[in-house]
Amino acid sequence: MIRTMVAGLLAGWLTLSCAQAQDGTELYEEHCASCHGEKLRSAGTMPDLRELGPDDRARFDKAVLEGRGQMPGWQGVLSVDEIDQVWDYVRRNAR
Repeated sequence: MIRTMVAGLLAGWLTLSCAQAQDGTELYEEHCASCHGEKLRSAGTMPDLRELGPDDRARFDKAVLEGRGQMPGWQGVLSVDEIDQVWDYVRRNAR
C-alpha cells in the first residue's frame, strides 16, 4: 500500500516536472531572463522579445544559435527541442 502511494506521488511529481520543463519557462528563466527580462519585460537595453511575431521563427533561431551583438550563441548549449520550448514560451508571452 505504501509503495503504491509513494510510486503514485513520484509519478505525479515527475509528470509535473517534465511539463514545467517542456513549456520553456524554466529554460527562459535560466538562459534568457537575465538579459531579456522576467516574462520578456526587458529593461530596454535588449531587443523586446514580445515584439516577435509568428513569422519571426527563423530570425529567432538564427540569433539563438549564432548569437547577435552582445548575445552569445547557444548552439551546443541548448538542444533543438529546448530552443523549440523557449520559442513556445516567447510566443505565449508575446503581445
